Amino acid sequence: MQNSDSPNQEIQPTTNALADLFVESMNNTSITKHIRIPEPVTWLRAVVSAIPYVGGPLDHLLFDKADAIRLKNIEATIAALSDQIARTSEEALDKHWFDTEEAVAAFKILSDKVSYEPDKAKVDALGRVVGTFGTKKNSGDPAKLSVIEHLSKLSSVQIHLLASVAVTPLQKKDFSTGGLRQSVTAVWLIDIADTLHKDTSFWSGELNLVQEFEVLEAFNVVRRVQLFGHTEIGYVLSSLGKRAASYVREAGL
Repeated sequence: MQNSDSPNQEIQPTTNALADLFVESMNNTSITKHIRIPEPVTWLRAVVSAIPYVGGPLDHLLFDKADAIRLKNIEATIAALSDQIARTSEEALDKHWFDTEEAVAAFKILSDKVSYEPDKAKVDALGRVVGTFGTKKNSGDPAKLSVIEHLSKLSSVQIHLLASVAVTPLQKKDFSTGGLRQSVTAVWLIDIADTLHKDTSFWSGELNLVQEFEVLEAFNVVRRVQLFGHTEIGYVLSSLGKRAASYVREAGL
């Protein structure tokens, strides 16, 4: 039987001793410098890649192609913004506005909204609209940021439709149904269609105006007028819609 004091006896470390050894090893820089804890993105990529069938393509899209799309869109919108400013006379620019917090906020909103936007015409349009913010006419307008927020929710076609409504004259029409008489001043859909026929460059195929205007109405850019028993359709611009249309027109859209 081996003596308990024998130097050859294997001594099992206690739980506390193991804990102390672990802490000591973690404090040893020669060890910790070789320890690499995976970053959150690494874990996320692993999770995405593990998704059956679509994991590989999703990983490529989210972590490889996404940055390229974002940079390309930001480059395009900066080019549009720069071109819009270059078209503005120096006398019309409020150069001090570009150093304000509001300008930084406008550029931040713009870059966020266009980062992964697939509609290239919209990327260009938003850049041009923000390019009009720094004029003496617009620099003091407190609605600028709301305008770009609302326009960013629309498609490029809807942005151009907004401009078409703005240039289509209001008309007053009288209606009579079952003893009820109604007088309404609005921009009528049939007149908007005539305006669109003069410039078909921003849309192709079949354009469903009623559907497009439902979206504009949902975002409080236009309001449909209520008629009693008539099939004609008319709209009026909301207050925000008028401001947004003004910027769109000024941007040459």
